Amino acid sequence: MVATRLCTSTDIITLDTDTPIQVHYLAEGAANVVFEIWSKSSIRTKNDAFGQPGTNTADRTPRIDQRLKGKLLRLRKDLPSVAPVLESHRHFEQQIEPLFPAGSLVEQLLCKIAPGFVAKANQELRGLEAAGLRSKKRQGVYLAEDEPYATAITSMLWDDGHASCEFKPKWLAQSPSAPPGSKRCRTCALRAMRQIKDRRPPQHGDLCPLTLLTDDEDNLSSSLHSILSCSRGAPLNILDFVRQMRPYLHQNPLIKLLRDLQTRKDPHGILQTDPSSLDFMTAMTLRDCTMFLKIPNRDDTEAQLEVRLGDLDLKTPDGNKAAYWRDTEQQLIDEGWYTATETATTDNRGVPCWLSRGEQ
Repeated sequence: MVATRLCTSTDIITLDTDTPIQVHYLAEGAANVVFEIWSKSSIRTKNDAFGQPGTNTADRTPRIDQRLKGKLLRLRKDLPSVAPVLESHRHFEQQIEPLFPAGSLVEQLLCKIAPGFVAKANQELRGLEAAGLRSKKRQGVYLAEDEPYATAITSMLWDDGHASCEFKPKWLAQSPSAPPGSKRCRTCALRAMRQIKDRRPPQHGDLCPLTLLTDDEDNLSSSLHSILSCSRGAPLNILDFVRQMRPYLHQNPLIKLLRDLQTRKDPHGILQTDPSSLDFMTAMTLRDCTMFLKIPNRDDTEAQLEVRLGDLDLKTPDGNKAAYWRDTEQQLIDEGWYTATETATTDNRGVPCWLSRGEQ
């Protein structure tokens, strides 16, 4: 296991408006926005950004910190439910990183940022909105300009030798609060409820997370097909993907470890737990992480499968999150979403839960 290590001032990368880089929007979630990192005057090639030979031989921009090579920049949104970056980073170093073997997690490097740096990033977000290029559900929320820190994270983007995809394993074990005899796991119960109440159709990539831990080849292959439907980069044949991932899931302990940690950190459930306890917040963090995959192309015999867990930001009960967690759990119980006895007509096109097959 990785030993606990606290950040020192020499570990921190400083980014301000004079730093010879520019950032470009890549993606965002509910809590953060992720940017690609390039040098200010270079043509946008990964090599140029770090002073290596590239297509722009005239670039004379000073080389930027080499620790940023192969990294993306993640900036926090200005929301009351999102923990400050320094608090979240300390939680990662002290509570998350020591739980996993080396190389299992997306690396995080703490960066000190100037307000003007974030303001420029916000200008890009507003420009994307004006051009209709930012998701409507994300519009109107911007980065926290009073946040003094950001994190540089391992890039798991596709490259010449790999395709890439990502998915959220979510709750790999049943909720401790679920009624006996439940026919749906926590993830599938919530999905069923949202399909009806929010009129949310089935999504590409939907899967029952319990199937990732099963020995049943048909169900595992079906889940892997769902994961691959969200892949990016060079096309990857489903048979090649299943051929590589099946032995990984059977032999590599990472996803089983993630399940066991979720259970260990929250043995009682939100209805009988202090949501501000460190263990519970860690459990909720682990239940909302992302598994990033870089899958070798068939033609690249030297490329290796790379799997890392990321999006491990601290999940706190702030911003009414505790009430939301409790209310959601009680609703899933009281309305019969766990037991599949809800009065609403469920959309049967959704992914069936592993529990409904009478096997665990």
